[in-house]
Amino acid sequence: MPTDNKSQTAEELREQFQTWGQPPYRVSQLLEWLYVHRVTDWDAMTNLPKALRDKLRTHYSLGALELMRKQGSRDTTQKFLWRLNDHSLIESVLIPASPALYGETAASSAPADSTVGNETCASKKSLSRSWRSNGTRRKSPKSKV
Repeated sequence: MPTDNKSQTAEELREQFQTWGQPPYRVSQLLEWLYVHRVTDWDAMTNLPKALRDKLRTHYSLGALELMRKQGSRDTTQKFLWRLNDHSLIESVLIPASPALYGETAASSAPADSTVGNETCASKKSLSRSWRSNGTRRKSPKSKV
């Protein structure tokens, strides 16, 4: 099964693109499609050469979370149940907080039958970790799109 493209850091993508002989700016283009335009189809990335899109399609998946359930109201804590590409379920919680202090706070947890056994919480101002698709933590990339 191909690796989820969003589990790769910008640096990991730069290294892969370099081995493919692609110029560094192509990584920025890809990240813009993924995180700004939020596309879920390689063919929608029209400023990437078709040959590169074909390589990306072969090596990576474009997984998207599927919202299964949402509880709460817009102005209070909201709880979400998401389905991953492998049909596993995860929960996340969005907790409104004082914007001056924290922005919004979010928490997520692995499914009850997971062997991960970890949770992560972060505010917009203090997000310092991200999760790989296999459940291991790593430092967030410091590079920008």
